Amino acid sequence: MACIICNKSNEKRIFTNLTVCENCGLIYYKISNSLKIDDLYREEYFKGEEYLNYKDDKQIIQKNFTQRLREIQKYVQSGTLFEIGCAYGYFLDLAKKSFSVEGIDITKEPTSFARKKLSLDVKTGNYLDYRLTNKKDIVCMWDTIEHLENPKEFIKKIYNDLDLGGHLFITTGDAGSLLAKIRRENWRIIHPPTHIFYFSKKTITKLLEQCGFRVVKISHPGVYRSLSQTYYSLFLLKRSGGQMKVEKIKKIDMPVYFNTYDIMMIAAKKI
Repeated sequence: MACIICNKSNEKRIFTNLTVCENCGLIYYKISNSLKIDDLYREEYFKGEEYLNYKDDKQIIQKNFTQRLREIQKYVQSGTLFEIGCAYGYFLDLAKKSFSVEGIDITKEPTSFARKKLSLDVKTGNYLDYRLTNKKDIVCMWDTIEHLENPKEFIKKIYNDLDLGGHLFITTGDAGSLLAKIRRENWRIIHPPTHIFYFSKKTITKLLEQCGFRVVKISHPGVYRSLSQTYYSLFLLKRSGGQMKVEKIKKIDMPVYFNTYDIMMIAAKKI
């Protein structure tokens, strides 16, 4: 498999099931031909698999999205905004106060919720197959790019779907962070096949520049998590009976803020 950034095939296996490009340093998971990525993102993904209960964590999730919206508004205060991987629409629900918003996600139940409960213009499907009716001022991908089989094709399409001078905002794990280097294969972000690509500041910058973007800023924002989701992610994720064991914690649930500086937020501009 040729690297999506440098197009070289100079690679080696690291950890148990990841590969690193020895030319540019991009880390990725080689997907089996028999794996159907869409099957991974059923309703259960948001309840009991990747998340304890994403829908019920709306208030805390929106605290994080409020921070991201403030960062966006340092660059753009109004206009059109499109979110790829919008799930239940919690970010768009906030952003619609300042922007004309649309979104897309491959998951059926969350996008149906966004349309019916939040009255959002959200499509169910693959962004690569979707034709926008007009160019956008902003495109966002929150914790999405690591899930994509072909992130370079997404970035190329985003470039074409943005107006000149438009902005792209991304959050994803930072594989070059100190915590990632210390934790190695035990870094919490590593869980293929749902997470396929593991970018560093260097590799995400190279990818964006190849597709016509200029990286304006890379920061490492902290996040809010519910106490129950934090405990679930650290100790019970993918273990049998995990949801049952966390019920006692939910009775004293509260938001917990922390910053381990291993999640990066990238602001890039179409040039």
